[in-house]
Amino acid sequence: MRNKWLTAAVLAASLAAPVIAAPAAAHASTPAYARLSWDSGGVSTVSAMNKNGTVYLPADAFEMAGMRMQWDNAHQRADFTGYGRSTAVRIGSTSAVLDGAPVRGVPAPFMSQGKLYVSARYVVMTLEGNSIAWDAKNHVFSAKNLHTYAGVSQTYNGRTYSIVKGTGELFASGGKNGDPVKLADLGSQLFDGVTMKFQPTKGGLLYLTILDNYGEPHINNHVFTLVLKNGAVIRKASVGYWLRYEENVKSYGNHLLLTDGRTLRIIEDGTGNVEQTIDLVKLGGEEDDYFVEGIDDDFLLIRPNSSGLLTLVDRRSGGTVKLYEKLLDAEGAKYATTNDTPYYGDRLHFVKRAGDVLYFEDNSPLATNDKPLTYTLPVPADKPSSAQ
Repeated sequence: MRNKWLTAAVLAASLAAPVIAAPAAAHASTPAYARLSWDSGGVSTVSAMNKNGTVYLPADAFEMAGMRMQWDNAHQRADFTGYGRSTAVRIGSTSAVLDGAPVRGVPAPFMSQGKLYVSARYVVMTLEGNSIAWDAKNHVFSAKNLHTYAGVSQTYNGRTYSIVKGTGELFASGGKNGDPVKLADLGSQLFDGVTMKFQPTKGGLLYLTILDNYGEPHINNHVFTLVLKNGAVIRKASVGYWLRYEENVKSYGNHLLLTDGRTLRIIEDGTGNVEQTIDLVKLGGEEDDYFVEGIDDDFLLIRPNSSGLLTLVDRRSGGTVKLYEKLLDAEGAKYATTNDTPYYGDRLHFVKRAGDVLYFEDNSPLATNDKPLTYTLPVPADKPSSAQ
């Protein structure tokens, strides 16, 4: 939607500019090629056509950008819709519609051998690309930085939430005339296995977690967390983890949690006010991104991504302890600190709290029984862990 406010006159002037005009051909049309570079990386080479001095691309280019086509045979019209972008063209017409606004002076689309062809310049303008060029000698049209509008959608409580992968924009249904409303910029493009999880809070807020699991073999995890109030985003954070992935705690009592891996914000449920900001790097003693795996008013459980050693922090005494040192035997401790398959670290998992006793289970392959492991609070402030 970045160009939604451009006037029809400006758009028409852009289309009429002679930057990419190809030399007139002896025949009505001659074969050509197009080289399209995408803003997310990668280059696509597609067949094109030079017709009467204008380069045309197959309408497949819109679908390559993640837009979906709906064909109206009665009116010979094609509508292309993506997350945050839409256009419509009609065979033989020099008018088009871009994000609901009319555009005049578009070279008329046509059909050839069952394919719809659209002006290359109009395709690039719709996809918000630039650096248009025409290589007359080799009959190659090129453009760079074309955007993609592929995304994912999920409906929660009657409202559809959509993410534009290429831009990291989050939209939701419910705008005027049914148009989507932009809720937030996530701050990064998204890639592969994108999922959304919605969690209503006791205080009437909505906690949204977006996970992008990508790479080969899916060893990168980018987590976006947002707090919404009355349909609007009031707090957000994001953090990226490599190899290891543990699910961060989202709330406790009347508090919500947001982490960027380096800091933890404790949010008051209902109001969204930030009650406290905790420096996880200072507590953990390692320059890394941290998981937050347990919390209460008097303790915090954090784990650095790289070393993977679960650390207990006493929020009242200020003491910290690496739990593998207290809960595992010598063989288990050695495994936690030296084994790198699939990654370093212990496999301790927080189960519950009963009074001042914290219960854990050991999920490592060396665990020989299901007996829970326990640690009793508090952690003495004057006896910090030797691993700090």
